[in-house]
Amino acid sequence: MKKRSDVAAFVQAHYDIDVRRLAQLTDKVFKLESSQKAYLLKFANGDEDFVMKQLYAHKELPEVVLPIYETRSGARMAQGKDGFAYLTDYVAQTPMPFESRVRDYAKLLNQLHEATEVTVDKNDDEVFWMYETDYRRLEENFVTLETMMGQYEIKLSRSPFEWQILMMYPLMYGMYRRSDDAMKKFYRLLGRKKQLPIAMTHGDVNVANVLPSAKKNHLINFEHSVFDIPTHDMLKFLSHYHQSSSTTKTITDYLKSQKNQLIIHHFFMKSLCIDLLWLTQHLSGNTLIDISLLNEKLAPGLIAMSIYDEMNAPKKPAKKSEKKNVEKSEDK
Repeated sequence: MKKRSDVAAFVQAHYDIDVRRLAQLTDKVFKLESSQKAYLLKFANGDEDFVMKQLYAHKELPEVVLPIYETRSGARMAQGKDGFAYLTDYVAQTPMPFESRVRDYAKLLNQLHEATEVTVDKNDDEVFWMYETDYRRLEENFVTLETMMGQYEIKLSRSPFEWQILMMYPLMYGMYRRSDDAMKKFYRLLGRKKQLPIAMTHGDVNVANVLPSAKKNHLINFEHSVFDIPTHDMLKFLSHYHQSSSTTKTITDYLKSQKNQLIIHHFFMKSLCIDLLWLTQHLSGNTLIDISLLNEKLAPGLIAMSIYDEMNAPKKPAKKSEKKNVEKSEDK
């Protein structure tokens, strides 16, 4: 449905909108202007599951997530020749620097997580199954690291990639040790609480899904949203944007804002468990490419380790004046 006349007829058939102007923005996106406001009509492949996700997100976070309007029949989508279509608000975008977009996207994710967070009960069997899965993943990756070290150490002639593994061994060992520590804390706490925090995750982690405008920023595209532990969004965020100068502070702020310690422990448990199994399966035999793959895998983990060390650093002893103030506040 690419002709504007066909789109105009489609809108008149399904929506109570007096279309004054119609502009085609992309192959499947159209801007509609009525006498009162501007709308966006999108044609997409899929089903109403995506629509329901966005409607739920809009219900919980109306200032951030755009609405989806009803058709004349009361449905939230209209069937067209090229898939279904849905109608939402048109928002005029304003230019935004990349670093600002990265920071704002993380803030929007946090807002989405906080607005939709619920807890689900976990019995002992479920907790044990989760623990077995995560422990096995960590153990297999650690064994892979030790095996690679054992093979490369005894070689008389090493490739640059093998030298890189040997040099990075202390860092990778440190990441696995911290991942193990976070895993113990996570499952010790989950075993006591028997409740796991989950929220609507965005799923499609991409700063292009931030719609910046003069008044406020919006979060769009919920096709990949699921209810899960909210840190999965931030793990993807770290993986995609570890090269951004603001990522370390953005993730640190996100973690420090969390009230539930399970979310913090889960993030470190996952982010510090470098997937060496994946790496060994994708080695090309080309030293430069393999070193590049290794560095790409290590970079997010190095950021996560620096944040972990900052958040777990021993607290400095309070000064005498500070101690007195603490004692006075405790007496109150």
